[in-house]
Amino acid sequence: MKKSFEIESDCLDIVRRIKAIDADYFVMFDTSSKRFQLHSRAQGASTYCLTFPYDTLDERAVCQVLKTRVQNSEQLFKELEEENAKNQRAATKKILNDFLEDFEEKHNESFRRN
Repeated sequence: MKKSFEIESDCLDIVRRIKAIDADYFVMFDTSSKRFQLHSRAQGASTYCLTFPYDTLDERAVCQVLKTRVQNSEQLFKELEEENAKNQRAATKKILNDFLEDFEEKHNESFRRN
């Protein structure tokens, strides 16, 4: 049994809209993961680009293709760096708050004993 197959058309014309973005793009459905994937013939032997994180093929897939195109990579990397910095600040703040709470708890415990 085939592990995946190409989606050539769909009722919402998502495949056609994706091909309009880049004629080398094509959509596959992976039967083992039950997910849609984007592939590009321009990449040669390894055509895989990404797996859509949605159960259905809809407008979100078109938006994701537009967002993740190589031409948009600089902006995408900038967004990733900003998100990573934000997550790092939040993690640092949580560690500091946890430390301060632990310190206060131990200090208050020590104060009560004396």
